[in-house]
Amino acid sequence: MNAALATLPILVTLGLLALGVRALYAALSALATAIVITATSFRTPLGELGHAEQHMLPTIVELAAILFGGILLSELMTRTGAQSRLGNWIGSACSSPSRAVLLVMLGVTPFAESLTGFGIGVIVAIPLLRQLGLPPAKAAVVGLLGLVTVPWGSLAPGSLVAAELGGVDFQQLGIDSAFLSAPVFLITGSAALIVALGVRRAVASAGDLVLAVAALWGTVWAVNTFIGVPLAGVLGGLVTMVVLLLVSRLLEQDGAGTRREPIGRTLSPYAFLVIGLLISRLILESAGVKEGWWTVVAGPGGWLLLTAALTPKLLGAGEPVLGTAARAALGRWWQVTLTTVVFLTLGTLLTVTGMSRELAEACASIGSSYLVLAPWIGAIGGFLAGSNTGANAMFAASQANTAEALGYSTGHLVAVQNVSAALASGASSARVVLAAQLAENAPGPAAAAVVPEREAVSASGGRTATPVLQAPAEVETATSRPVDTRWVLRTVLSVHALVFLTTGAIAVVWQ
Repeated sequence: MNAALATLPILVTLGLLALGVRALYAALSALATAIVITATSFRTPLGELGHAEQHMLPTIVELAAILFGGILLSELMTRTGAQSRLGNWIGSACSSPSRAVLLVMLGVTPFAESLTGFGIGVIVAIPLLRQLGLPPAKAAVVGLLGLVTVPWGSLAPGSLVAAELGGVDFQQLGIDSAFLSAPVFLITGSAALIVALGVRRAVASAGDLVLAVAALWGTVWAVNTFIGVPLAGVLGGLVTMVVLLLVSRLLEQDGAGTRREPIGRTLSPYAFLVIGLLISRLILESAGVKEGWWTVVAGPGGWLLLTAALTPKLLGAGEPVLGTAARAALGRWWQVTLTTVVFLTLGTLLTVTGMSRELAEACASIGSSYLVLAPWIGAIGGFLAGSNTGANAMFAASQANTAEALGYSTGHLVAVQNVSAALASGASSARVVLAAQLAENAPGPAAAAVVPEREAVSASGGRTATPVLQAPAEVETATSRPVDTRWVLRTVLSVHALVFLTTGAIAVVWQ
């Protein structure tokens, strides 16, 4: 009975989202359901509930700052023309559509997400995908599918939580998570190419896909094994970008006749953000500060806000843009943030009241067949919390206990939890809403007519930077085609479901 009641908030969320109810209302309904169940069946002292929510306050503030800073930075990059220049540069460096998509999806997005976490990879990737020529809805899907290195997002605090609560070695968990990520990279990369290019062209691009997946997975596994967990996603994304750019240069015979605009200044806001984050992390680690308000100020949220404030100067903007960009960002920020906060509150309530534990224990009662369901348990946590850290806080301990009861490897099952929760967090309602808004507001390519997989040639004989993914009829401006969030969510969840089925099959034979 208790297990059935514990599933109600989850069923309410999934049911309302399937019916097309807005994410915020679905989250509020699920939270109200959880509160009623807490008051009637999972009674918990108010002091304990209050303490748990108070403990989450720094995380909530950090998430709010990250979301606002990320949206503001994206707005400024668009208004100053930097996003357009960067997209055109990628388009000219990778005129092959498949390599351009994979460069952003398996290179740029994992790199940005691994540095900052909290979906910032999507904030960076979607405007680039729009500049490359993807329609808004497809750009939102491909951007979300690029969140494949979330176990190492924000330098891997979610994996650290899973290791501590699951009672497993941190580095070994990183290695096991890297092993399980091979099908994640392959399946999501294949799906991204199909969404962006269609089935026929995606099949023809299998070589590019294998190359990108091998570069990302090989680097992530090697770094986890020989260096350490936190930098695996950062270096994996960076190596993937370098490999794809080098291959493009060789295969496309990019000679001296090709002239590109220098890109260094355009990248300066991202360089400032990366360097600042790395320095502040070193300072915090040397001071032994791992949680609290200092981690919020010196973390991704604080540095994103500072970077956004300095972006007009870094880019040499000729006219004031910060005020108008901040007002536009604020209008897009509040609903995304409110939805995220409600889902975080729901995840905390499920954990504190024992509902998440009751659900996991009920699943464990079915015996070894539970191994097939284990990825879905982690996915539920990631989907609801929108955070790998939050999902692992909910389910990592119960997954470890279940593994012990079944006589299964605790480390392997915690890795299944870690990878599944991380991937599903990329499909959370807050992430989908954010991706849809970014895709709707990001401008498409400025070119009036583009032929896929061909280059425009200037009078001087050099290539001009043009989008590589759209035919002439598809060139569009920002907000010209509203994003159907239900289609985005269904598409991403369908791809994720295939990953979870594969992960469950691997768990059964992975002893």
